[in-house]
Amino acid sequence: MSTDTAEQSGTHRLHDWQIELIERTDRPATRTSGDSSTGVNAGESDVSIRQERGRTWLYKVWESDRRAGRFHLYAPATGEVHRITPRQASLLRADHWGRPAPEEARGGPPAPPEDVWEESEIEELAALIRPFEGTGWQFPDLPPDARLEQPRVRVLMLNPTEQCNIRCTYCYYGGAYPGTRPHQTASPAADMVKAAIDLFVTGEERLEPAQRAVYFFGGEPLMAFDQLKQAVLTLEERKREVGSHLENLIIQVNSNGMLLTPDIVDFLVEHDIYLNISIDGPNHDRYRIDRRGRGTHDRVRERTDWLAEYRPEYFASRVAVICVLSAPLDEASLYRYFSEWPTALRALAWDFDLLLPGGEESYSDFRQMFAEQRRVWDLFVASHQLPYETREQSGRYRFAFSHGFLHRSFHRALNQPARDGGPRLGHLLGVQFVPGNEYLVLGSDGTLYSSYEYQSPDFAVGHTDRGVDPLAGVEQLGMFRDAVQAGSCRTCWAAPMCTVTVPEAPFRASDPAGTVREKVTAKRARCMSERENLEQGLRARADIEDTFGAQALSGHREDWARQAQGGSRVDYFNA
Repeated sequence: MSTDTAEQSGTHRLHDWQIELIERTDRPATRTSGDSSTGVNAGESDVSIRQERGRTWLYKVWESDRRAGRFHLYAPATGEVHRITPRQASLLRADHWGRPAPEEARGGPPAPPEDVWEESEIEELAALIRPFEGTGWQFPDLPPDARLEQPRVRVLMLNPTEQCNIRCTYCYYGGAYPGTRPHQTASPAADMVKAAIDLFVTGEERLEPAQRAVYFFGGEPLMAFDQLKQAVLTLEERKREVGSHLENLIIQVNSNGMLLTPDIVDFLVEHDIYLNISIDGPNHDRYRIDRRGRGTHDRVRERTDWLAEYRPEYFASRVAVICVLSAPLDEASLYRYFSEWPTALRALAWDFDLLLPGGEESYSDFRQMFAEQRRVWDLFVASHQLPYETREQSGRYRFAFSHGFLHRSFHRALNQPARDGGPRLGHLLGVQFVPGNEYLVLGSDGTLYSSYEYQSPDFAVGHTDRGVDPLAGVEQLGMFRDAVQAGSCRTCWAAPMCTVTVPEAPFRASDPAGTVREKVTAKRARCMSERENLEQGLRARADIEDTFGAQALSGHREDWARQAQGGSRVDYFNA
């Protein structure tokens, strides 16, 4: 869409010059030979992109690092993983496909040298990879008249206060994420909270069985417990008003745990509210400090131990321990910390995950952490020697599968739907809903945002006075789509499984050239991390099946099917 067309249609899309700049700066490293070319994605060393005789080949090849000499091929055009020979792997990794001379010209059919390939070999691989016409993936576009007329919000995020009693150095609002709000003493008014809840609880019959959630974040939400309490009561009153049961509704509070008291906990128990307590194990006091720069580990752990004794049944059924993985990462120490802490063993769940602020500089720290992450993948794969029921009770398996990057990537690698082999994708990377229809975040001034991390005008989708703007989220999605189609995503092997969403590539029509370049750098770092995790998911899938048989994967597929049945999905580009 040209700039003029975009302005005439009343929508905001990226300008042509911005799209051209993204095309120049967000691209794989390429090498051309005649009418053929090969490409290597940022952060990788092997060829995974090939333009050959007018067709685009996208694939990922790897040798197992657990079973030497075994090679596999992932074909994203079909979603399938194939076992291949070492020679086939060499062919796909080659910079150039030489052609053997006709048999009569070379005096018989001796085996071709390593850098010359038979046509039959190439066609055999083509049957697996399914190369297609054109230059890469074709992502779905939005209809010119797309509007979000009636939002059906899946997740509502409420911040009872934007104030916090500690100052985690990696916090979104502590300077690690430019362009979002700072820590401040601010809370939304009660009428704003009620208006947001009214948008969330509509009584619409089709939404009753859907998996829905209300999350309380902050700041530290327990610093404004009275407001949190009133919001829960308002939510329950709204459900009664419209006759809604929302049987699959989860209410959850994310807290540092330091302010827990009997009165607060009794309320959480009475209203069946889940609680996440953040504690970072051995690295806790390096990052989770108070306003005087002192560590908070001992205070958080004391309150967590107290809670487990005060309400043991609630702790075992509704309380999760959340840990942010940070440098220097030592997974062995992390495992010992949580497995040797009796209270942690009694919790409902553990959740270990990464935060990636963005940019090549931050990515360099994460690259150093990938070796430690691979130890977790090794632990996960090895645990499949146990039967499914026994494995679920294994502490090592629980530790490994509690890593968010692992279970998300593994399920994507294992359970992606089969594809027809063409270039057209039916989804836009990790986007599931139009912004404003999936997550709705209430700001302290009544502004509604589509991103929790980035509470800024770029992510505003409405206001409690006016409701959700029918065009704001569509415009955010349109600019994201323009950037994705222009950049390296269109030739990335990971695109069909990718979880990158709008906040991670937040290009805007108002961005000057310098800002576009900065956002490209941040996006490339996020993409490198995504490819690393998805590659490890593919490797784990292949190694588990090769070593323990397909039956070892059946439990994961059954879990995925149950989750799919429990949720609801709105079509990507239709409100």
